[in-house]
Amino acid sequence: MASSSTPEPTRVFVTGLGMISPAGAGVAPFWDDLCAGRQRFEELPPLYPGMKTGILGGRVPRSAYEEALARAGAETRATPRAASVFAEYAALEALQDAGLHPGDAALRDAVVCVGSSDGQADALEDLVAGRRDVKETGGFSSYSISEGVARAVGSRGQVFTAQSTCASANVALSCALELLRSGAADTAIVGGCDPYSEKNIIGFSTLQAIGPAPCRPFAGNRRFVTPSEGAGVLVLQTERALRPGTRPYAEVLATAVSNDAGHPTAPDRDGVAACHRRALDEAGLGPEDIDVIFAHGTGSRANDAIEGGIFAEHYPKAAVTAIKGTIGHLMGGAGAAGSVAACLTLRHRLVPPTPVEASEVELDINLVTGTPRALPQLRHVQSNAFGFGGNNAIAIFRSAE
Repeated sequence: MASSSTPEPTRVFVTGLGMISPAGAGVAPFWDDLCAGRQRFEELPPLYPGMKTGILGGRVPRSAYEEALARAGAETRATPRAASVFAEYAALEALQDAGLHPGDAALRDAVVCVGSSDGQADALEDLVAGRRDVKETGGFSSYSISEGVARAVGSRGQVFTAQSTCASANVALSCALELLRSGAADTAIVGGCDPYSEKNIIGFSTLQAIGPAPCRPFAGNRRFVTPSEGAGVLVLQTERALRPGTRPYAEVLATAVSNDAGHPTAPDRDGVAACHRRALDEAGLGPEDIDVIFAHGTGSRANDAIEGGIFAEHYPKAAVTAIKGTIGHLMGGAGAAGSVAACLTLRHRLVPPTPVEASEVELDINLVTGTPRALPQLRHVQSNAFGFGGNNAIAIFRSAE
């Protein structure tokens, strides 16, 4: 009689990483800044009369942007747009890290899925402000970001853009994982990006959510979000696609995506908690199995209270860290930054700190502060990303070693 047991899902591994952020161009400076808790925030210029001065944000350094332009070949285009420059640079770095090259046979039918919240914001804002003619903008479609990545890596496979506010990159990861497990492809280029957006800054300013103090996740005196920009990209490959000698960073064990639709901006505790349970169920784990959590950790009063409360109640042993205190909030790219950091943590068995003092931590959570924490027996890492409109997306990674 045939077995009624459910077949094991196709195993999917992370084989390459790419990153561009306020730390600079590349994964190495990103990881160095995270481990040092080094902030590179700068004062953003007021965007309208009466806007508060002294607001801090994270910007990709000009030198890093120029490096990304050159690597992506975007300097030859008449209308380079920041989101595309960031995403294509990170994708090409991730390819190289995975031992692949543009046009490689493994990439011909690769899935490309990029998450973004603000998309080609700079092009649209330039048009509205009269800084570019409509023919000079290069277009506003967010799909063009993923399309450009596919062109840069030489893929003719399925191409998607995911837009789920600040959960976008983790939603993109979830979509890519499903496609690889379905047999649609054996390789995926997946991540998230967002450029500096005037609309975004004005919106957060109107909400009084940004200001002159940096993001301080889970600290009792936390007050502001620190907006930032950049991109993170991961190369995913099924087990059968791994080449001899490949050393994956991690296995993508599970993802969970949900939407509460309860409030335009405020998170819903029950919905966030339900997404945590679903992620664990998909992974076949309990909360006690999670060794490290990369929190969404925006530094806002509401988000950190809800997320931290769930950690305190259900994950008392997990080491928690929040990288937005170091590199800021990459918006639609935030989940990608968290996923890249999660994979690096599994590779190095090292958890980067949250840049607050241990004495300032408000909740009873195991927050990593001060210096990186070594965890030689590290097995499972969770990465959270939540967004306005009740968007929730969680990814769980397992050690590949």
